This record gives sequence, structure tokens and C-alpha cells, in this order.
Amino acid sequence: MRKMIEGAAGAILIVWMFALGDVGAPPATPAVRLGSVLLPVMPATAATAGPEQATTTAPCPDIMAVVRAFYDSNDAGRFDASLAFLSDDATLASWSEGVNGYHMMERHLKGKVEIRKALGNPGLRRTTGRPNEPMYKEAEAKIFGDSVKFTLRPDRLRPNGKPYHPYQVEVRVDGCKIKALTVIELVTWL
Repeated sequence: MRKMIEGAAGAILIVWMFALGDVGAPPATPAVRLGSVLLPVMPATAATAGPEQATTTAPCPDIMAVVRAFYDSNDAGRFDASLAFLSDDATLASWSEGVNGYHMMERHLKGKVEIRKALGNPGLRRTTGRPNEPMYKEAEAKIFGDSVKFTLRPDRLRPNGKPYHPYQVEVRVDGCKIKALTVIELVTWL
């Protein structure tokens, strides 16, 4: 009886594999590896605007995969690898914001050289690697065209029982490269 079941299961597996097509064949869509993520590449489309010809990049098929790979590199302290996810003219805006809209520590950075210096900062990492500090998890992600907005929520309270501050993050991409990052620390006591 056992051999009959194993034989039937093997036959079903073989039929299923043939139904899928060439299992070992390369994917129909070309792909590029961004860190540990394999993303399909869509060909750029050309748009004509007067005598000049402008090239627009095709939309990114999975913005959150790019964002997670960017944060994975930052969490591991591989900041040069993180830069590969940014466009050359990327921007980073960051500040702390209180409940009444008060802004504190506002910074605006442009280009990979300036942004690299900030990649280890809170809000751009989900962990510091220290056991007594929180891990941040993406929550409430909403994708709108070429942008995604989400909150990084801490997994624990401070030793005094008060919450760590969450971060609101907005990422805009061009193709599958991060074009603009906005990181806002949501402070409850300001």
C-alpha cells in the first residue's frame, strides 16, 4: 500500500512539473539582482516631447521588495550596498514631529554622498543590533503608484514603560531605484 501511494505521489509531481513548462528554463522577463532581491526588468519606454526625446523608466513591479532590501543592507551595516538602491540624485528629508506639528532636527540631504552619512541613523534601520533596544517592523504599508508610505513600529516599550517613537516613512521610486525618502520620527511629547 505504501509503495502504491509513493508511486502515485511521484506521478502527480511529474505531471505537475510538466504542466508548469520548462522548470529549468530562464524566466521570460529579464531580471536584475538588487542585493538579495531578484526583480524583473521592464524595458524603458521612450516619450517624445518636442524636438528632444525623453526616456521614462518603467514602473517597479515590487516597491516593498526594494525598500526591504534597502533596510536589510542598512540593518547589516552594509551602507555601500544600500547606496545601490538609490538613484544618483536621491533625496532624504528627515525630522522629528510632535503631536501639534512642531518640527525638530529637520535635515534635507541630496545625492548618495550626503545620504550615505545618514544611513545608520534611526528610521533608516529596523534594528541597532543592541539586545536592549527595539526592533522596528513595517506596518500599515500603502502603495500609491511609484510611492509607498508605511510606519516603522517598535516591538517593545522602554524600560520605564513608555513607548519608543515610531517612524513614518515615505519612499518614492523611479524604476526600481529609490528617488526620495522622507523619514519622520513621531514624537509624542513635543
